[in-house]
Amino acid sequence: MASLDPIQRPTSPTASSSPAYDLVCIGFGPAQLATAIANQESKKPANILFLERKPLLSWHTSDHLPRSRIENPFIYDLATTRNPRTKYSYINYLQAKGRLVEFANSDRMNPLRAEFDDYLQWCAEDFKNQVRYGSEVVGVVPEKGDGAVRGWSVAVKDQNGRTHMVRARSIAAPAPAVKSESKPEALLKVNFEAGQRFVPMAEYAARRNELREMRDPPLNIFLVGSSQQTVEILDDLLSCQRLGNITVHSDNESLRPLKLLSNELSPPEPRLCSIWARPSCDSKSWVPSASELVQNIYTKAYEKQLSSKGQFRLRIVDGTGATESALDGGIIISEAAGPQLSTSGLFHGLDSLVLGCRQKGESLEEVQFKRGAVAEGCRMWLMAANSEGGRSLAKDLAVRAGEVVKGLQVGQQGRDGLVAINARM
Repeated sequence: MASLDPIQRPTSPTASSSPAYDLVCIGFGPAQLATAIANQESKKPANILFLERKPLLSWHTSDHLPRSRIENPFIYDLATTRNPRTKYSYINYLQAKGRLVEFANSDRMNPLRAEFDDYLQWCAEDFKNQVRYGSEVVGVVPEKGDGAVRGWSVAVKDQNGRTHMVRARSIAAPAPAVKSESKPEALLKVNFEAGQRFVPMAEYAARRNELREMRDPPLNIFLVGSSQQTVEILDDLLSCQRLGNITVHSDNESLRPLKLLSNELSPPEPRLCSIWARPSCDSKSWVPSASELVQNIYTKAYEKQLSSKGQFRLRIVDGTGATESALDGGIIISEAAGPQLSTSGLFHGLDSLVLGCRQKGESLEEVQFKRGAVAEGCRMWLMAANSEGGRSLAKDLAVRAGEVVKGLQVGQQGRDGLVAINARM
């Protein structure tokens, strides 16, 4: 991150009393887009600026697999659960594209991921005048006046490497990604001399046709990962009859063969949930779920074994036999943690102001400041759009975006005093 030493902090209370924007959003993804929609549909829209370092809105960095679908029904779009009459609903998008009747006749509640991505672009087109693409935020510092923070100075680096300042009363930044509790063990041996090749999971869509070419003998695949993307890739691999054995090393409970439940199994004991720590509050089912996608995987796996007369099959292996099983795979497809955009290094001078965080729903946390440290109406949000699996939007995204906009409206009417920073959407 660029050094903040050259940044000139406002010293005059008069100069910092009237920030140029009511809200500056760092990034322009689905969460920020939902906020833009909620703001436009409010009775008194606030003055919001979105700063996005990429050239356009993007949801996922990798390409979408054919026929892959989001996990949630279409109603959990950017606006419908907050405002059923919104023009930015997924249904209205289908009507505008002339596909509403065809979608209804498909009898599927979950949209195709590629089509949902186009829906996001369709919505974003209406807000292009509020977004500065190619603008990277490199630092945020508080503006103080009369002993309290009354706004935020945002350092922005443009495409030419020049840095300028943007001032705002409130800030919305991306929330740090929640790390997975379990990761697949690293494969220790890859036999390149024998022709084994390694394919990162992010490149699978681009190299999909190459892997599906006719070979004699058929190509064996070893898949490593526990994410929802791993499940989607497995489903796609099983749809190709030209492939040989498919082995999966995964901690994903839904991919493991169903087991009989004994009387010894019981739900875990209730745990005291700290209001400040989100990961410890996550409620997970103690019985592995069998989604439609997973059921489809086991159906395809059975058909593969049947059609090949037992020669080729799907295997799920634990960590103990992963290395040995990997040696049988001609191609090893493994997920690798990509670079995450961290917001912790953007903010300066906040540690002495913040008390802690409190969770609200799946996609919103509230962080409170010390009494009198920040003026009322001067707020901050940390936003994350994705669900726990990362391959769908959080179900309460639209509603929480509306809460952020309401918070801006309340802030415009407030007086100096205690302030809450609303976080994590």
